[in-house]
Amino acid sequence: MTRWMGLLLVLWTAVAPVTAQSSGTEESGRIAVLEQRVRDLERQNREILRALEQLQASVSASTQPASSHASAARNQAPPAGAGRTHERRGAPPAHRRDIVADHSRIRLYGFLRLDAIADSSIPDKAQTPFFIRSPDAQGGGGANLTLHPRLTRIGLRMEGPKVVRAGNAKIGGKLEVDFQNGGRESRPVIRIRHAYLDLRWPNVSLLAGQTWDLVSPLYPSANNDTLMWNAGNLGDRRPQVRLAGEREIGEGTLAIAAAVGLTGAVDAQDLDGDGTRDGERAVAPNVQVRMGYRGRLWRDAPDQLSAGLWGLYSWEETDVPVAGSRSFDGQAVGADMKLALSSRVRLSGEGWWGRNLDDFRGGINQGVNPVTGHTIESAGGWAELSFDLRPDHVVYGGYTIDDPRDGQVPAGARVRNYAWYVGNRLRLGKPLLVGVDYLRWTTNFAGLAAGTDNRVNAYMQYEF
Repeated sequence: MTRWMGLLLVLWTAVAPVTAQSSGTEESGRIAVLEQRVRDLERQNREILRALEQLQASVSASTQPASSHASAARNQAPPAGAGRTHERRGAPPAHRRDIVADHSRIRLYGFLRLDAIADSSIPDKAQTPFFIRSPDAQGGGGANLTLHPRLTRIGLRMEGPKVVRAGNAKIGGKLEVDFQNGGRESRPVIRIRHAYLDLRWPNVSLLAGQTWDLVSPLYPSANNDTLMWNAGNLGDRRPQVRLAGEREIGEGTLAIAAAVGLTGAVDAQDLDGDGTRDGERAVAPNVQVRMGYRGRLWRDAPDQLSAGLWGLYSWEETDVPVAGSRSFDGQAVGADMKLALSSRVRLSGEGWWGRNLDDFRGGINQGVNPVTGHTIESAGGWAELSFDLRPDHVVYGGYTIDDPRDGQVPAGARVRNYAWYVGNRLRLGKPLLVGVDYLRWTTNFAGLAAGTDNRVNAYMQYEF
């Protein structure tokens, strides 16, 4: 027994070191495997972090706002024409709300709107009024109520790259439409408001297409349907080519611009009924010029003044003489002004004189007397004072008038068109705007009773 125990003891002493060594070898192998796995995981984590950094840099580049630029043009425009004149590497970065189309960035904007309008006396058109009918005339007097969504607006602003062959001019433009072009309210007809391209250099711009007239650049806040046209406010939209430049002068900026546009784009006048507009028959576009200044009235004050002087000249001709005349020129001179009286109070307005201005929304839509063949002179303008009760709440009031020369209009025609108005606009959150305008509107006639209307226009607008 003792012998067997001794033999076992000898065997244990011989085997134990080998077993321990084998166990230690296996443990070391497992540790090496784990260490390799840790190294692999660390390498994978580094690769993931690099990929995330690259993705974050790409997103930041795509959402960075486009750089600002100095331009005499008020808006931006799309590239016109094909690709080789455009430098794709110069395309502006896109915002999250933008659409990227090849080398251009396109931004959608607009609003949805409903207007409810009540009149105590019927205007010439309930939704697009220019004057109030005389109670002595057919359809005059009475009351009127209408609702419409026609001022709903959709627009596209476009920004393209630099055009290398045009002196590295920046190209852009605008396409904007609404539905104030006839048809029933359930099926209104679309209307182009703006459709133009422009090229912009550091201090000069060139615009081609349809946009606002260069003259009479301001408009009253009331009556968004027709902006008090033919009642004191001149200017509309028309096809044109415009060249503008600006330069810093003292504490502000001096801007000078000239444009040539289509005469007859608004009134489509055809006095002799030959099927050709008289403005096109003259084989000459109308010419418009404006010189304006914007800036400070005193040093260290915010920009608080914008003022301009402007004029226009137009030509119209007929094939067949009208009351002995075949040539009907038009002209106007005027001034505009916006002045911030304080951080909350603003004064704005325009004044003008001219003749044969129906194509520019003057003379109460009367340009030529068909009985005498003479052009009709008119003078007018408007003034408005607005006050910010809060950043999201503004009230305003004003007066506007168009006053043709009485002796130059035929019997029964309009001799004065004027209105007092007040308005109230409240923004209920960023996208929702509600408002109401009240106008006391009067139109005087040659030989007829005056038409007087109490007009209330309430509206709701969702902007995007």
